[in-house]
Amino acid sequence: MANDKNKDTEKFRKHIDRAKPLVLDLVNEKRFLMRRAIQVLLEEKHSIWQNVSWNAIEELKKEGKLRVAKYPPRGNYPVWVFGEDLRINKIKDEIKNKYIPVYREFESKSEEMGAYAEKIIEAALTKARFITLSKEPNTKYFRGREYPGRSTLDFIAYKEGVFYGIEVKNRVSYPNFEKILTDKKKVADYHGIQFLLISRRLGPYGYELFKCGGMHLEFEILIWNPKYSSIAEKAKKMLGYPIECINEPPKELIEKLKEIPKLHDKHFYGIGKI
Repeated sequence: MANDKNKDTEKFRKHIDRAKPLVLDLVNEKRFLMRRAIQVLLEEKHSIWQNVSWNAIEELKKEGKLRVAKYPPRGNYPVWVFGEDLRINKIKDEIKNKYIPVYREFESKSEEMGAYAEKIIEAALTKARFITLSKEPNTKYFRGREYPGRSTLDFIAYKEGVFYGIEVKNRVSYPNFEKILTDKKKVADYHGIQFLLISRRLGPYGYELFKCGGMHLEFEILIWNPKYSSIAEKAKKMLGYPIECINEPPKELIEKLKEIPKLHDKHFYGIGKI
């Protein structure tokens, strides 16, 4: 067991070492970026998990190779990463006047886009020949039983003899894995159905979910409503966020959903079966 832990530590170390020069290249090219933008860019371009790049940034900060500061300092605002030769006072006006308005616009619509993504996923489920049996908040109830907690799932769906409890997450950061397990998967477990998380990214937690008996389907780009295409384009360009404005589910997503029954039978046969 100790050897396995050492191997995992060594692998993580290698990934951090790989990420550090890539972080420095981005900062040198852009002068300053949101920390989240760096995490997303490295994930999209180099398949580096966000927790790896977070650690790489922290190490570079300790080594004096870059600086990190939250701005504005109070409230729900981003952390910025910039070169060691810069100070936040030199760039705060540009951040405040150019980037923060876009960040606020993006954040103000994010919750609504979570609900919009659920509509796109529901359409994808239908096209992949799943039968949606119930939607939040009615997923507390299933086959004559009521889940005693406060949590619900986004959907309960059925295909090829298996019931699935489905949760959708459409966000830049990884979903809170502990809350997924304690608040969401428990609902599916109580009902005796297969838990399926559909999210933009899950990073290292995909395998952790698998070990806990859950399934994960990943889409790579944030799903947004075309009516907010102007905000989405600005967030994509200035904040580095991967966003796609769509009104129909992508074919790739539908095809991934079609593979779910095969994966279920291979790894979780029996869970959620009638």
